[in-house]
Amino acid sequence: MFRTKDDRQTSWAQNQGNLGSDSEESEHESTHTTPLTKEDLRKMLKETSADIKDYTTAALEKQIAGLKGDIEALASRTGEAECTLKDTQTQVTSHGREMGMLKDRILFLEDGLEDLNNRSRRQNILIGGLAESVLPEAILPTIKAVFHSLLLDTSEQEIYIEQAHRALRPPSPNSNTPRDVIVKILHFPVKEQLMKVGRDHPPVYQGQQLQFYQDLAPSTLRKRRDLKPLTTALLETGLRYTWGSNLLPPPSGDQTYSLHQVSDMQDFATHLGIQLRYPAVDSHLTLNDNTSRRSDSRANMARPQPKRRPLNASQEHTQRDT
Repeated sequence: MFRTKDDRQTSWAQNQGNLGSDSEESEHESTHTTPLTKEDLRKMLKETSADIKDYTTAALEKQIAGLKGDIEALASRTGEAECTLKDTQTQVTSHGREMGMLKDRILFLEDGLEDLNNRSRRQNILIGGLAESVLPEAILPTIKAVFHSLLLDTSEQEIYIEQAHRALRPPSPNSNTPRDVIVKILHFPVKEQLMKVGRDHPPVYQGQQLQFYQDLAPSTLRKRRDLKPLTTALLETGLRYTWGSNLLPPPSGDQTYSLHQVSDMQDFATHLGIQLRYPAVDSHLTLNDNTSRRSDSRANMARPQPKRRPLNASQEHTQRDT
């Protein structure tokens, strides 16, 4: 259906009238709305705060409950760990005491074995300087002749030699020093007499002076070598010492001090008020260096003679008293 121009104008006028009436109604309603007061705002803020507080409190209580459970679990585990640690400390302390007792027993047994080893060597004489040109089958008659020259008032038949042989190790290719000869005398008094005369008047064979030493256990030689700085310092300060069952008991004035372990050497020297000088370590020096052992042994000739310790001729001898 087609509308005329007049119809369209009439419809537009009606629409404008409706819009005007709507705006008037909205203005009328706005004029009648009650404004918010401070009390209303406070009430709304209070309600909002209460809601936030309730929500926050519930969330915090939930989280705190979880943390409390975790803390209780950690406290339980910590208590168990403390109990375990306490038991472990008790066991470690007990094991430490037991290990200390076992260490003392081992040292006691080692000292006993060393003493037995030395006692089995008490009738041995260690002779240094006998040339390697003396063949093994000629060692026994040669030693008998040397001993007979020392004890002129004793017939050759009274010096009974059970065995005589060189140290059981190969000759050193880097040294001209001959291997030592170990001689076991049957009668101990004869051996002691030979040692005394041989040290006071060293015999000479084929132009080479022979040196007499007491045959000692390797462990004893090692201890005496380790104590070399202390014995040197004692000699320099004029303190006399002797070798005994306690390894080294040096008398000082009216008092006597005993050293039982090599590890206590520094404390021992500090107590006596002496200073130790340790020799420089030679990287080219080996345990089979006969020259170094020979020089140390010759230096010992000027020392106070130690108490003799017995040893076993059947065991390999590798070093002298150092």
